[in-house]
Amino acid sequence: MVQIAMNGFRQTSKTFLDAKNYPRGFKKSGDFSIAESDILSQLGVTLEGLSNGSLQPESEEELRLVSVLQGQAEAESKVEKTWLKYKKLTLTPRKFYTLYSSNRSVTTDDDFEEDTVLDYDDA
Repeated sequence: MVQIAMNGFRQTSKTFLDAKNYPRGFKKSGDFSIAESDILSQLGVTLEGLSNGSLQPESEEELRLVSVLQGQAEAESKVEKTWLKYKKLTLTPRKFYTLYSSNRSVTTDDDFEEDTVLDYDDA
């Protein structure tokens, strides 16, 4: 069952999920606002189809989204901006920072002075 949503995009009965990048859902990720999460969940199937070419645009809004994705127009609507944000976050590798680093500095014999070498054999 396909419906035309208020904003001009087809809305399917399927909820859009991305278990690979957002296994706990869009709302719990911290990357999206509640409104953006709702847009992705409700319109994501249609937006993904328009992005990969499996769906042909049927409304002015869908045609505009395709032109935004092709770089021919600037994103203006909340749906266009949300989809571009989602694509950027999923296609760009994330950097993780930790408090522990595995790059340990290697000490050499040159780092120690002759006077500080302890001889434990005399004990």
